[in-house]
Amino acid sequence: MQETMPQEIEVRYILPAIRRELARIFIEEHKLSQKEAAKVLGLTEAAVSQYQHSKRAKEVVFSNDVVNEIMVSADRILADRTNKQRLIAEMYRISNLTTVKHILCDIHRAQSKDLEECNVCFDEGFVTIKTGG
Repeated sequence: MQETMPQEIEVRYILPAIRRELARIFIEEHKLSQKEAAKVLGLTEAAVSQYQHSKRAKEVVFSNDVVNEIMVSADRILADRTNKQRLIAEMYRISNLTTVKHILCDIHRAQSKDLEECNVCFDEGFVTIKTGG
């Protein structure tokens, strides 16, 4: 059986959950239409509808602290909504929060019992990246 990588968990669970929360905040807090929220997020209206009706990304529940950070990101994204780099930067910022990384690790450990002691995502010395020069 092929081992699931943390990046796969992030793509399958974490990023959709962040999008779900952003869509919810755009619609409920900022009164955007489903169509407007979809446009800002670069998604289809159908995807936003699935987020709203818990048909997509329902496995991950964020703490209030993470939701508050996503609200900050929502404000930043809407203040600069024509700049797609802002959306990317905020998605990246949220996915790199320590609390969110812990959620990723919890899901990964639940799927791979032999990773009970894994801490690769938090061990900066474990992986080094060589840069040019």
